[in-house]
Amino acid sequence: MTNIKVSEFVKLIEIFDQMSNDLKIGRLSNYEKDVLINLYKKTNNQKIEINIKNIHFLDFNGNPISKSTLYKALKGLCEKNLILHLGTERSSKYKLN
Repeated sequence: MTNIKVSEFVKLIEIFDQMSNDLKIGRLSNYEKDVLINLYKKTNNQKIEINIKNIHFLDFNGNPISKSTLYKALKGLCEKNLILHLGTERSSKYKLN
């Protein structure tokens, strides 16, 4: 990367971090971003209930996300109030906030 590209990329990271801070969600992990993007694409940003069993979650590189990583990311997204877990503790239904 050239110096100009690196500086522009750093500026984008700073903007994203500031937005996350302003929204009081903190920094998202890479997998939290991947899971949120997968959910968003599946629902077309509609506030509908979604069963995660019906989604094939992929990471940034197109590789499947393991179940343990998926559930850890879902838990983090719930704690940050970006998604809502519906039903019982063992339920696989979620909704974007």
